[in-house]
Amino acid sequence: MTARVAALAVALIAIALVLAQDLVPATPLYHTWQYALALTIALVVMLAYANGARRGNDGVAGKRLLLALAGAVIADLAGLAAGLLGPDTAGVSGTPGTVVPVPAVGAAAFFAPADANAIARGTSGVTLRRRNAPEIVLSGSARRLAGESLFYLEAHPAAYVDVSDERGAHLTVTQPTNASFLSPVLLFTERQRIGELDVPLDTFAVPARHRVVHALYFTPHDLAQFPHASVNGVDTSKPALILTASDDAGKPLGIALAPSGAGVALAGLRVRVAIGTYPALAIAAAPATWALVLGGVLFCAGIGWSMLRPRGAAPAAAQPQGA
Repeated sequence: MTARVAALAVALIAIALVLAQDLVPATPLYHTWQYALALTIALVVMLAYANGARRGNDGVAGKRLLLALAGAVIADLAGLAAGLLGPDTAGVSGTPGTVVPVPAVGAAAFFAPADANAIARGTSGVTLRRRNAPEIVLSGSARRLAGESLFYLEAHPAAYVDVSDERGAHLTVTQPTNASFLSPVLLFTERQRIGELDVPLDTFAVPARHRVVHALYFTPHDLAQFPHASVNGVDTSKPALILTASDDAGKPLGIALAPSGAGVALAGLRVRVAIGTYPALAIAAAPATWALVLGGVLFCAGIGWSMLRPRGAAPAAAQPQGA
């Protein structure tokens, strides 16, 4: 009885570890030796009990539980295959309104256009289109399985930039180092170290005024360590950008702290930023869906079967009443 309980407990743990690959895909745990070792130990324990049960060491109930253990073993092997043989989680980034090919899964990722409100609210999504297959629409925390791949979104820091001159006339913003040259959305694909801080960095230019502006993304935690965080009464409970301007020759022209939604004056420009997030597509290896479904069905069926009274077994005799 003790061996049966231990085997079933290990089987449940193994199934939970495999299901975690679908439920919590972002962790890198699944491609580590520790994860593979845990599933391997579970597999050994289940097979050891199954061998004894097959020989009749645990009676009729033990033999019926072989069906449940078969299901757990199928799920365990599917998890091992995804962890050991599946590729590491890959990230695919794109600027709003662009299409990025994803050859590894035979698809193309369509990144939704985004305005200032969409960036501030973090509501943009990604649509994955595949030949001869339904499109996969992702938004928020949604996850979608396709074959042995799991698709989901990761929110990355972003900012929508609007620039005007002193009279309020709109000025065109460019990103000379970005594939989407005219995009007003900063995605902060670089990083810069400032003292003990390592913060996201992006750059935009204003050709009409010969200005180049570097934008550093500061989280509330970063702002608390930045000596200028309290300038102009900025709300340090929300992210903000540190903007540094220079001319075309690289001559420094000023620095400003820009909170989301507030306009700041910088080097003859009026800059307003909407700070929020924009998604990147993440592709993770996942256990084969058919294996999880089959394993789950067999496990539940085996548990139910083992609880049934064997045919022909007599009910427990009633205890005689006291003298």
